[in-house]
Amino acid sequence: MDSSKRTSSSSLSSLHSELLEEILCRVPAEAIMRSKPTCKQWNDLIKALPTNKTFIYKHLDRSSSDSSSKRFIRTSDSSVRIIDPVTKERSTSPMPAEFQESNKVHTILQCDGLVLCIRRYYSLISQPRRPHIAIWNPLLRRAKWIAPSGGLLPNSVYGMGYKTREEDGYKIVRFSNSWFKVGEGDTQVEVYEFKNSSWRTLDHVKVDVPVVDSQGVAVMGNMYWLTEKNGILGFDFTAETFKDVCSCPPLFFGHRRYLSCFREDDRLSLLQQAEESKKIQVWLSNNLADESVSFTRYLSVDKPGLPALKLYESIHHPVYCFVKPRSMFALYEGDEGDGVTFTTYGIICEIDEGGLRNQTETETERIYGRLRYPIFCGHVYVPSFVPLP
Repeated sequence: MDSSKRTSSSSLSSLHSELLEEILCRVPAEAIMRSKPTCKQWNDLIKALPTNKTFIYKHLDRSSSDSSSKRFIRTSDSSVRIIDPVTKERSTSPMPAEFQESNKVHTILQCDGLVLCIRRYYSLISQPRRPHIAIWNPLLRRAKWIAPSGGLLPNSVYGMGYKTREEDGYKIVRFSNSWFKVGEGDTQVEVYEFKNSSWRTLDHVKVDVPVVDSQGVAVMGNMYWLTEKNGILGFDFTAETFKDVCSCPPLFFGHRRYLSCFREDDRLSLLQQAEESKKIQVWLSNNLADESVSFTRYLSVDKPGLPALKLYESIHHPVYCFVKPRSMFALYEGDEGDGVTFTTYGIICEIDEGGLRNQTETETERIYGRLRYPIFCGHVYVPSFVPLP
């Protein structure tokens, strides 16, 4: 046996379990997974981590509070790419085997390193009805489909959260966006509980305000969406009710806006960009648990050379995160073409009060024909050892 491996195994076995756990909680999740081949003892230890709930959530809380743990996860029809926004280091792997047959799955949100996915195209009349929702942990490379509910509507909006992680477990909320008329007998709001693998209807809960962007954000166990009335709609998984959280800053004609969290703490961030001038403003909310929630301006950039973070409506909206003070990293999609062939590409850029600092192309894909569909789907992601619920 190699002497370095013997030393590693011996040192590992001599550490008290609580001390070892404390050390591993300070190590990035990807680095822990890469260390599996070091020795059999390391491999056995790391394989057992998803069963240690104390370690799982201690590591998750530490990672979530560390802005350097932020990653962009980017999916296409066949591959998954995870990118460090600062170093641009990236890892690429195939889409999970569970998704290979459908080949039309895109992620819609993440909560605690668990990614909720939805099939792009599915039949409302197929018998038996095919699952169209899945839960996935990219770090552990585990995924599974979720049985559909009987009240499925094509205009559904989804969210994911929890009352308590350990005891109550994770849940999904599904509701019919009130942009569309809900027919008589159609279910408007449902909750899926992972602990008993079942859907139930919330007959007493209604959604009265249309959501303008089904891409919501999960923050500290609850969900938030932008609404038609320039406000924030929240869903509380403890009370299982919707609430009007607050109003957003004024949205001027020709501006686009995008919602995210701020460094995984209990605050929201709102990015607005002017379509013509490309001016960017970022607003932060106060603590969402406060009695009154409002936004204050965090970053304003009006410099030449700013990129358009969304070129047109049919592509996926940009995602962004905060790693450095008064600075943001954004992942967005662009394309170029001659009317017959288009090249779609993903770009990461850094923007601060001085303007555009740098930008890096992440990947490209060629499209034939005039119809340009979203090829890439990006999200902000914190890798975790949380097992599939």
